[in-house]
Amino acid sequence: MRVGIDVSSVVYGTGVSDYVINLVQHLPSDVLVPFGFSLRRFSELKRLVLKGVTLPFPPTLMHYLWNHLHVINVETFTGPLDIYHSSDWTQGPSRAKKVTTVHDLSPFLYPAETDPQIMAVHTARMKWVVKECDKITCVSNSTAADLQRLFSVPSSKISVIYEALPSKYLSLKPQITKNVNYVLAIGARQGRKNTDRLKAACAKLGQKLIIAGEGSELGYVSDQDLVNYLAGASAFIYPSLYEGFGLPILEAFYYQVPVACSNTSSLPEVGGDAAVYFDPLSVESIATGITQAIKDRDRLIAAGTQQLAKFSWETTAQQTLQVYKSLV
Repeated sequence: MRVGIDVSSVVYGTGVSDYVINLVQHLPSDVLVPFGFSLRRFSELKRLVLKGVTLPFPPTLMHYLWNHLHVINVETFTGPLDIYHSSDWTQGPSRAKKVTTVHDLSPFLYPAETDPQIMAVHTARMKWVVKECDKITCVSNSTAADLQRLFSVPSSKISVIYEALPSKYLSLKPQITKNVNYVLAIGARQGRKNTDRLKAACAKLGQKLIIAGEGSELGYVSDQDLVNYLAGASAFIYPSLYEGFGLPILEAFYYQVPVACSNTSSLPEVGGDAAVYFDPLSVESIATGITQAIKDRDRLIAAGTQQLAKFSWETTAQQTLQVYKSLV
């Protein structure tokens, strides 16, 4: 079996980047043909993809060739394949059996919050995904249900395979500032991140809140700084209205921080019995959740350690490999 997997996203430092890096690291190397495209970050791509095919093509070109014209087979770059595992950005034509991963469907659920260019890319790609992919792996049951509802994809084509904690966190040791009482959230400009209600809830409690992420007081922070802020927090609060998986919950579990999060989308799947849940549309409910998470700190930390153990890249890779094998 020869599996071509598009790893173009590894240069961006996103959750999808972490997924691709960790999946490739845990799949059998003798069956994989990693390949990727980049122009401005080509040297970085070559450094990250040591054993694979890297080409100095801009993503916009590949979007046009693959998502719009749908020409030039993947095998032109990789040689013959049994399986083609596409990225979340482009869906190229191929003679192989086709697999892709859907991480979340926020562009389609919250189109007003999505950049029009990004929306156009996802729309064009999903047309080919629905038409041509033999299997679609989804990172949560919530995302799988959204895929069926929005695109009428039959359940027989879908496999739910959870993500896990990215390996980069295993080597990041927190440097904690002592005696600072705050709760941490990760936010962005999108309304679905629900930071306005979170701010109102914290103001109601008189609780100091730190938000990291695009458009926040801190803005983007390095992985090390995020770990520092996370490990020093009284609780991690995740008030998002929608997430495809909710990886920061696992990060909080790893650094032994109690979690309070929304009772929506994929978050209860990730948090299990180890998080406090609230209605993200209610400031009062969010405030109650924050209070409960801080109060039940010891119990939640112990439960979080147990919940984290349910997610592993070994399992993710094994289940993904079974999807490949089912098609050949």
